[in-house]
Amino acid sequence: MIREGSKTGVDTLEAAKMAADRGVRIHVIGLGSVGGPGAMPEGMPIYLQLDEPTLREVARMTSGEYHHAGTAEALRSVYENLGTRMQVQTRETEVTALLALLSAAFALAAGVLSLVWFRRVV
Repeated sequence: MIREGSKTGVDTLEAAKMAADRGVRIHVIGLGSVGGPGAMPEGMPIYLQLDEPTLREVARMTSGEYHHAGTAEALRSVYENLGTRMQVQTRETEVTALLALLSAAFALAAGVLSLVWFRRVV
């Protein structure tokens, strides 16, 4: 997630609005702790400080859900619950007309270039 004040990338809430405008639903899973330092696997601290208000807003804007998973067991539970409610939709899109239009444009461009370069249609 892009933190406030960052100079790179798209603003998080702006990206969420673009997703919402396109009908994309975002389910957000917050990993780590809200307070700061989290786990210390093998003695190495991993710092994960969540920006929960922003994460909740992203989920709200896109009609998704926010889930906090502070532990591996909580994350496993979130994935199990989301997996039972998700479904995949497939849609077929006809592209024949678009490809025919593109082919006609190339043929027309080839004819025009032939006239310009050779003064005749080849």
